[in-house]
Amino acid sequence: MLSLKKFFSQLCNQRKLARLFRSIGKFIYGLLEIFTILLAVILLILGIIYIENTIEQKTEWGKAFLQSIEDSQILGTIENISIVTALVIYMRWGKKKSHYQAWQVIDSAQGLQISYARIKALEELVKGGVTLKGLSLPKANLDQITLPDVDFKEANLQGAKLLEANLRGGKFELTQLQGAFLWGANLEDTFFLLTQLQKANLSSANLKNADLEGVNMLEANFQKANLEGAYILGDLQGADFQEANLRGANFQGSYLKNANFKAANLKGANLQEANLQGVNFQNANLQDTNLEKAKGINPSQVQYAYNWQQAKYSQEFSSQLNLPEK
Repeated sequence: MLSLKKFFSQLCNQRKLARLFRSIGKFIYGLLEIFTILLAVILLILGIIYIENTIEQKTEWGKAFLQSIEDSQILGTIENISIVTALVIYMRWGKKKSHYQAWQVIDSAQGLQISYARIKALEELVKGGVTLKGLSLPKANLDQITLPDVDFKEANLQGAKLLEANLRGGKFELTQLQGAFLWGANLEDTFFLLTQLQKANLSSANLKNADLEGVNMLEANFQKANLEGAYILGDLQGADFQEANLRGANFQGSYLKNANFKAANLKGANLQEANLQGVNFQNANLQDTNLEKAKGINPSQVQYAYNWQQAKYSQEFSSQLNLPEK
């Protein structure tokens, strides 16, 4: 038990470290942008100086004119102002103006289910490091959108279509995703906290190493989804995991009443203390699955599965299955 807790603690730390590295990468990218602008301004100034020197060498009046400018220190002032101005224009007008225009596109598409301009506007905002906290796009069509490492805290995406969307590393805290269509979406390394996923369709989605804490997944569809190494804690009553890859997934303490694990791969999964009343394990792989202290489970349920003899049970339940003592 202690080794399992240590393992999942280390896994959680690895996810946090991965998110930290992505944040550092964004910061470095921003610094490179500023460095590029400064380099361009410096090259422009060097070009002006080259022209000045050329004029100075060619004519006497040019030499006298440039000498007067130099004596007045105007040139140094202009150089400093040009650098500051370039940065201000870029930081305050370049990005902000483009962000403002992107939000205008998104707002103008409110009520429309399909808008390719809205998808591009959202992608541009994310590239610019803009958060999407509180975004409200219920029932919007965002199929195949690319929004990695985005914060969707308190966003409203009820009924949204996110088919094959790339949302890897996203943060979904208090997010509304009821009835959302996430078929084939990339949700690897995502973090869900107190999110509403009732009746959401996540079939064939990639949720590898995802962290779903306190999530409402009542009757959600995870058919053929990849949840390898995922941590899942919440209301999963009636959830459909048919043919899903749940290898090493952690469901400890989850409410799984009437969930469907038909033909699912539960090798090494942790279902300790989970409520498994009415759960369907038909043709599921229970090799090394931890079912100790599981609630509402009966022998006939697990005996429909493959490798049920190799699962881990409490001593009392093992005797009901007529398994030899270990």
